Amino acid sequence: MRLGTFGDTRRDFDELVTRVLGSEAGGSWPSAGYNVPTDVFHDDDRLIIRMDLPEVDPGEVEVTVQENVLLINGTRKFPYEPDKVRFVRRGTFYGDFTQRVTLGRGLDLDKINARYEGGVLELSIPYADEVQPKKIAIEIGSDQTALSG
Repeated sequence: MRLGTFGDTRRDFDELVTRVLGSEAGGSWPSAGYNVPTDVFHDDDRLIIRMDLPEVDPGEVEVTVQENVLLINGTRKFPYEPDKVRFVRRGTFYGDFTQRVTLGRGLDLDKINARYEGGVLELSIPYADEVQPKKIAIEIGSDQTALSG
């Protein structure tokens, strides 16, 4: 690679990375994962996590939870032989991915539901019974009549 010349910038960048980090880091397929586009939001009675996983085989996805951390691992396979293609532009990641979502307290982790449809993985985690709002009856006077709303 020569500085000051314009050529195949991707090849030049790969060569620079290889020189700095060694031959294991070079090439067009990074070994590290990427951040999967993920939405995390509260619904009335549950926490919902939605992940965009287009072209990912659901059999290549594993979901685990431990100590209030949800871990989603998977693989998105490239449909061509990587050694035979030369990218003009690259905007999509293929390979292994790991996504961690730290969960708050008050969720019923034994009742997590996972559903995959249309390239979207949706995880639904209900709130535990002890954190659900609970209505309290109010007694009126001495006749033990209770108001209910």
